[in-house]
Amino acid sequence: MADTVPIIQQKAASSAKTPIKLQTLRAQIDAVDVQILSLLNQRVITVRRIGELKQQEGLPIYAPDREEKLLRHLVEKNNSALSAASVHAIYREIISACRALEKEVTVACLGLVSGITHQAAYRRFGSAVKYAFCREASEVFRRVAEGEADCGVIPVNTAEVKSSVAAQVLSDLAQTELSICAEILLSRKGEQRDRFLVLNRVPTSPSGSDRTLILLRLENKPGALAILKPFRRNSINLVPLDSQLSAGKDSAKDLLVLMEVEGHSTQLQANHSILELSRCCLAVKILGSYPKQ
Repeated sequence: MADTVPIIQQKAASSAKTPIKLQTLRAQIDAVDVQILSLLNQRVITVRRIGELKQQEGLPIYAPDREEKLLRHLVEKNNSALSAASVHAIYREIISACRALEKEVTVACLGLVSGITHQAAYRRFGSAVKYAFCREASEVFRRVAEGEADCGVIPVNTAEVKSSVAAQVLSDLAQTELSICAEILLSRKGEQRDRFLVLNRVPTSPSGSDRTLILLRLENKPGALAILKPFRRNSINLVPLDSQLSAGKDSAKDLLVLMEVEGHSTQLQANHSILELSRCCLAVKILGSYPKQ
């Protein structure tokens, strides 16, 4: 037992002898961290002023167009070894913490704690928000519409979502007056990318690089998707995301088709292809626009 004492003392002594250069570098990091904290405090002061103005004007706390512009700007200005993904991850948490100072934000999610939708919502909103978990998609829509939640997150075109749930999501989108204000893309299992939509009570302003979500209601018959030709003739980049028979007890169900179009809805409103498409469909609904990821 006595033989081990010198070895232990030797280890303790060697750990205490930190190289002077390392001590200097660590001191520099400590000084930088104090500067960062001071700048964060300045940001907090400004954020609280913004929150007061938003409440006075009745503006939404969550502004995805503003956040996406900020993240794009920071990535462009980044000349460090940090990747764009790292910059996004760091500032998502900073934004999340600052947003919570403006107002306690509640986000409604379809599914359970740590479920796939919760994971997607966490990536978008960070840890400084309150998450409300809903068993049915209609509950997510209701909570947002009635103001119980500031935003809602629902899955579309996601492998883990049952077809019955997907059909209900599209049917709810067809009936809601809420607006899609953002999208969340979650990469899993190699190249598989699951897509989630963020519901809000107000539309999103243009960010300079946007997409718009459109829901088409078609007769459920062969060749129904041929109505997409007007978009192709006008060189509009149209991407089908999902299609389901409308939910409900009626045996003669319509076909609901979810489409993503390049550009903001304000740019598409005057496009003749939208008008032409509405003449060929049972219904055409612009669900909302959001910044590109």
